[in-house]
Amino acid sequence: MINELIELNRPQQLSVLSKAKSEVNIHGRGTGKSYIIGWEMNRIIRSMPRSVTSITGRTFGQIYTRTLPSTLKFLEKLGYEKDKDFIIGGKPPKRLHFQEPYEKVTQYDNFISFSNGTGFLMLSQERAGSSRGPNLDREIVDEALTLNKQRYDEEVSPANRGNEDIWGFRVDPGKRVLQHHGFRYVSSMPYTAEQKWLLKFGDYYQSEENILIFEIWNNIVKLQLQLIDAFKDNNTGLFKDIWNETVRLKMKITPFVSKEGILFTLANAFDNIKNLGFSYIVREYEKQNLLTFMIEILNWIIDQVEDCYYHLDNQVHIYYNAYNDDLIRGIAENSNWDISQLENENSQFDLDCDPGKPLEIVPDWGSKIALFSIGQERSYNFVTKIVESTDCTINEFFVKSDTPGVMIDDLVDKVCAYYSLHPNKEVIYFRDRYGDSRQPNIKNSKTYNDQAIERFKKNGWNVESRVHKGMEPPQHDKYLLWMNILKGKDPQYPKFIINGRKCKYTLISMNNTRVIDRNGKFEKDKTSEKKNSILPEEATHFGDAVDKRIWTKYGHLINLNQSTFVSPRV
Repeated sequence: MINELIELNRPQQLSVLSKAKSEVNIHGRGTGKSYIIGWEMNRIIRSMPRSVTSITGRTFGQIYTRTLPSTLKFLEKLGYEKDKDFIIGGKPPKRLHFQEPYEKVTQYDNFISFSNGTGFLMLSQERAGSSRGPNLDREIVDEALTLNKQRYDEEVSPANRGNEDIWGFRVDPGKRVLQHHGFRYVSSMPYTAEQKWLLKFGDYYQSEENILIFEIWNNIVKLQLQLIDAFKDNNTGLFKDIWNETVRLKMKITPFVSKEGILFTLANAFDNIKNLGFSYIVREYEKQNLLTFMIEILNWIIDQVEDCYYHLDNQVHIYYNAYNDDLIRGIAENSNWDISQLENENSQFDLDCDPGKPLEIVPDWGSKIALFSIGQERSYNFVTKIVESTDCTINEFFVKSDTPGVMIDDLVDKVCAYYSLHPNKEVIYFRDRYGDSRQPNIKNSKTYNDQAIERFKKNGWNVESRVHKGMEPPQHDKYLLWMNILKGKDPQYPKFIINGRKCKYTLISMNNTRVIDRNGKFEKDKTSEKKNSILPEEATHFGDAVDKRIWTKYGHLINLNQSTFVSPRV
């Protein structure tokens, strides 16, 4: 019995009414992705009782903290009750008289059992052996952009092969279930080259109907930015004209099922505006930096620029995910899968955060945005799984405000709250030269850096300041340093990796910083910081923050007497 009236937005309606065998949903924040996964589970329970479906994530921690909480909330709205209609993480007690799946289940640790015998097997790519289990009837992946696609195709997809005599080609056409042996991939927008496999599922729009879906979608997003400005200016005539144009363009990319039975959809917060309200979109636009807003809320398709300042060409992988699965599992079991405790993330959830070491923090101060990049040195490489000295960028934080002094305090407090359970209350603070010369306001005589350090100390942290020698180093020298580090082959340079889940905007920033050649010297193209154009205005800030820490620690490794002409495409 449904507990309350559920009003579905357009992307959700498409999913509910879909006749596709498989679906790929690339949707931004605020579109109700969790409802789509919840409805998917509900449909499987009703159409394929006693089936087994996989729910795959990069780690169990990702599934426990990101997928399950919001999905379980939706199932509760549909009338399902935990410990009555379904059991998580254990074999159902005999007193409940649950049916069992057709495929024998031997391990229930990461299994969700429903009363009619339907089961959902949670799989982690990072946990060896977790993909071994019964034959599957369908696949679900949340935040699919985090997957190692090759491993997924080798380990999970081959198991999607069971029970053809119950729902598949071995039964009468009228009894077949179309979604049997299909898949659903749900994800936010991919932002690195190795994640772009998800977008290839939408190529059929052009190959089958000559629809340039990705080009049209980004044109819609650009119009939606203009729509917000028209709304804020109270220009009703312009607002109406732009709105009508977005409607016209959306009709050109009306979703349809491919010849192979796949439905690919794009959606953003405007598709859920009836539930969110326009005020929500305007508030997020004003609160967030443009980079965050474009990617998270508007679902902007962003590609790495050609001639990138950073050599992120996938020859050496530097991205990783590091949930502390064992701790999160313990929280889940001890709280009987209490949603509120699973959603309350802190630094203990991060496997790459060494509790015994200080945090390396470097700021970047903009006129309306303040941010910190967080790093640590580790003796373990989370990408290669090799014991070796590695420099890790483990987290990022930012706030946006028109009041710099308040902005600094808010940013420091945000970091201190997240790391409140971090035992080592030591900060290695990499001073920004720009932050040493600027003052947040007339009344406060302290510089940006001094105010931040004072705030850390007020919150109970000890601070050690570091600063690179001399004035700001030439961009060309930093370019050479990064080129050598990111090659990953010279032992005199450090191994460098980034937590792809926690440092999303650092990766976007680094992937979209163009290099320019000034008479054989290479510099960053920083024009994106000064204009509101198709590239986010804060595109280079997170990369700048990482630069400062890496240059301060490793800049001495560059032999400045060597020949300095290097092709930007090396």
